[in-house]
Amino acid sequence: MANGKRQEIEAKVKEILAKDLGTDIEKISNDKKLVEDLGMDSFASVELMFALEDKMGIEISDEDALNLKTVEDVIVCVLSCLSGKENKAKT
Repeated sequence: MANGKRQEIEAKVKEILAKDLGTDIEKISNDKKLVEDLGMDSFASVELMFALEDKMGIEISDEDALNLKTVEDVIVCVLSCLSGKENKAKT
């Protein structure tokens, strides 16, 4: 996947996180832990999944959602979902 696409997705994920958590986007870096560093609770986690699915046009499995611990994990998950969606569209 092109680096520009990753940067675009990364920016969108951080924007969604900042809005959902009510924090400044500058405070969100890839290495931040969702719960420990950003204060995400279970309700915010569910809201994040809905927002990502809605704004990115993807589906995140419950299993994948449970494995999201850092901002980087979220970015990689979204990229993976988008990649899988593109591959399905080609077949």
